[in-house]
Amino acid sequence: MDIHPELRDFPGLCRLFPLPNVVLFPHVILPLHIFETRYRQMTQDALDSDQLVTIVQACPRDKGNPWAEPMPIPYVGCIGKITKHEQLADGWFNVLLLGCKRVRLVREVVSPKLYRVAEGIVLEDEEPANSDETRRADLIALFLEVLQMRHRLDPDLSRLLQPPGILSDVIAHALELAAPLKQALLEETQVVRRISLLFSVLQDLINEIPRSRRFPQPFSLN
Repeated sequence: MDIHPELRDFPGLCRLFPLPNVVLFPHVILPLHIFETRYRQMTQDALDSDQLVTIVQACPRDKGNPWAEPMPIPYVGCIGKITKHEQLADGWFNVLLLGCKRVRLVREVVSPKLYRVAEGIVLEDEEPANSDETRRADLIALFLEVLQMRHRLDPDLSRLLQPPGILSDVIAHALELAAPLKQALLEETQVVRRISLLFSVLQDLINEIPRSRRFPQPFSLN
């Protein structure tokens, strides 16, 4: 099992941070501004121990007050590690959270804390038996083409897009997708299926862009 070094001492309990329309993926950084009392407590507890916080997407209710407490949450979230923090004079926090691993939430547990806590099982990617270098290269090329068309291209980005599991997570994070679609990509541990879904998403995005805005030459992978 590929145990993330930051999770070797993971106790199996997740400090839950539900956020509307936010999905954290492994390998990417999420900046957070934390001001609610319960999540200030959560942040301080994390800083005093393992620095771990689990981001889960807060799902609105169908009727009445869509954000009434307790908000429903998906069964898969992402454990993040606080890599940098700043505590402000008013007790609020600015935090950089590094996504570490997907986690399946088994059940919420009774806790004296102000924030919600759940039992969690770390999920591992199911990598393909044989590495398909051609498909990986095709996915990178398609992704960079979309970014190039949108004028948001980082020339150093392709250096990060190496293992297929990491590749798919970085792309899913970078794209401006609807939260339910990002949640579906987070819940998919089979890398082949995740990449196939991204292929469809990227192709749809390219088809939506008028041909007049497309560059004549594909972006180089070098």
